[in-house]
Amino acid sequence: MARKTNSIGPHVLALIEDARIDLARAALAVREGDNEPDFELRDDVPDHTDEDAVEAFRQELIQTLSGFDQDELRPAEQRCRRIRALADGKGVTSLTTIVEQRLDDEQLEEFERQPDRLCRSIWVYLNARETFEDAESFHFARQFRDHGKLYDAFEVELENHVDLDAAAIDEAALATEIKAMLDLKPEISCTVKALDLPATDVHPASIMLIVRHGGPLSSVHDHRQDGRRGTIYYRPPNEATLIYTPSLRQIEVCADSPVVRQTVSDSFAEVALGHDISQKPLTWKRYNLSRFRTSLLLQPPEIGGYAFEFARVVEAEIRLGIWRRKLQLKVTVDDDIVEVADQYLGARNIFRRAEAFSRIAIAVAYNRIGDEKERTLNITIAGTKSCNLQSKTDPEERSLGFALLKEWGILSAFRQIAPDDLRAIFPELVQLHDRIEDEVSGGYLLELGLDASRLIEGGLLERRDRQDVVLVEDDDIEGEGTIRPSATEGMVRTIGPFDEDAGRRPLSDIEMYAINAQWLHETLMRLMNPLLSKRAAQILDPDLTLVGAMQIDGVEVPVYFARRLNDPKTAQRLDLMLRARNTPGVGIVFAASQDMPSHLGPNVVMPLLSHLASGDDEMLFARDGIELAYRDSHALARGGESPCVARSGTQSGTLYIPGREPLYLAGNDQLTIFERLVAAYATGTADVYVGDLMEGFSAKSPQQAFRKEMWKDMVDVYIAKGAKRGYWRLIVAPRPATEAVVAPVEAVV
Repeated sequence: MARKTNSIGPHVLALIEDARIDLARAALAVREGDNEPDFELRDDVPDHTDEDAVEAFRQELIQTLSGFDQDELRPAEQRCRRIRALADGKGVTSLTTIVEQRLDDEQLEEFERQPDRLCRSIWVYLNARETFEDAESFHFARQFRDHGKLYDAFEVELENHVDLDAAAIDEAALATEIKAMLDLKPEISCTVKALDLPATDVHPASIMLIVRHGGPLSSVHDHRQDGRRGTIYYRPPNEATLIYTPSLRQIEVCADSPVVRQTVSDSFAEVALGHDISQKPLTWKRYNLSRFRTSLLLQPPEIGGYAFEFARVVEAEIRLGIWRRKLQLKVTVDDDIVEVADQYLGARNIFRRAEAFSRIAIAVAYNRIGDEKERTLNITIAGTKSCNLQSKTDPEERSLGFALLKEWGILSAFRQIAPDDLRAIFPELVQLHDRIEDEVSGGYLLELGLDASRLIEGGLLERRDRQDVVLVEDDDIEGEGTIRPSATEGMVRTIGPFDEDAGRRPLSDIEMYAINAQWLHETLMRLMNPLLSKRAAQILDPDLTLVGAMQIDGVEVPVYFARRLNDPKTAQRLDLMLRARNTPGVGIVFAASQDMPSHLGPNVVMPLLSHLASGDDEMLFARDGIELAYRDSHALARGGESPCVARSGTQSGTLYIPGREPLYLAGNDQLTIFERLVAAYATGTADVYVGDLMEGFSAKSPQQAFRKEMWKDMVDVYIAKGAKRGYWRLIVAPRPATEAVVAPVEAVV
């Protein structure tokens, strides 16, 4: 049965229908790997002036591609999407801007000979791939202000104005500096390209840097032809795009990693601008709209050189529970937005009780001292990182706008936390990273002794909504209470489960903050680096990172960092992962949690916070204690001297069998099953009847007490059927080497 033609994606179909036929055929014939299918398109393309022949060839292309399924066509669809993105809207300008700088005269002439935008985009993709990719980076950079999680904006305070263009930037020196600051391995290359961006109606002339380097090793599971699962290790390509606007003295950078954004910006400021980061750190802009929860009124501040007539909020937008639901109120500059909200939305309207504002527009009327001309300034803030002041062409207007936002407490600046300060709060940062939730309340931060404002400035936290439900545990009231506004500044009222008054609480206790997990993780990794003899950061799981190795007794011992091990499901998942890694030798897993298993696979687990050095020690960690704990647990990591089950709590423990990797067990059922098997082995009765083995449990078979993946991994390795039907036994004797199944190690690609 023939496949339907709708297996062809919209971008492939559009390319076939719209592009000149020879270019369409060439683009579809591209293969970037042996895993992509060969469409076997015929080479004899008709003359593009023969309309009938061209139409017939287009139909032939569609018919040929319709014989492949969507998975096989996906790479071609992605390529066509990229090509069309630079042939439409602002993509055309992005492509032309980069092409004019990167191509020589002969290539540029050939580019301009192409009949339309789509053909020009295809031609560059086919004949100047590197230029095409640079144009893509530029195109994304023009849009990345909308990508809040990937974007940061910095201001650089230069003592002297620097005339700079792309030709003046030492790309090699900048690449070397970035590589050193990111602590990249010698074999990982880092390249920097600088391009001039001409001025547009919206943006002043700028310089764009494209930084490309290899990321930390990662892996994916691969389903093989024989049905078994293997692992493919690879190094993902990382890219950062930086735009420097000299007239604004502003650096904008887009990258996946917050550490990369900071590092690339600092390196550029030092190498290209001659800026001393240690004396004047870059200013990291953040906008905080929480002040409008209590009032939409603004008082004009006193700023030297200016006289203000008024400053008014003319637009306010809040989100209602989820991002797709919003409520927006816009008024004229002559209106009082508070009175309008009270009149049409009621005295206790949603704006007075707003949990979060997503957009605020402010109108300011002013004049310069000594100048009779009346002036206005419109300021619009959207979210935590976006403000229209960046697009103001008048530098004095921009400066005034930012000064007003600082006076009103809306604009805050990033200040990198000093290494000594980070060392001082390292235990608290580890506890933050170990949380199951990625949000934390102000009350919890207070318990840890952490300053929320300082962590926000340092990029480790971001403000979120307030709690709307809290736990009330007074003498007469117990249960969930709701939060209501209070007439007392800085306080809120708590209403009990039956509408009774449960007293007041500080507003700061119920403020909620989002943990910047990626930045926090990378901060902790940097603080652990001095402990390592070899650094090789590789994220194996959101809760497990290979951080490198340390020398113990002349041997390289792999070192991991794990969090959330107090959750039995997480611990069991990581145990399976580490036993499947085939790591040579016994390693160390530093745990963020204090409640943890003693071993994960062939690795000793130790609580990281139990091995901190004294406060006056230069090293953050007590290395001698780590080595001693490792030596003490080394034998158990190899299975111990005799089978045993060691409980680390009522619901967790570890099975030790000589010659085998320790097996982490979660839940009383799993622990009891193996305790009974171990007891039977110790008495010389290897086999245990299934009825005795499962006595007291709802499950009728030991297999039902384990997850499918774990059972597959342990059956016939730790547990097997007995000599008679209905019996089970513990496997103690190690398998002969000839029978051992070793997972093949995939080469890094």
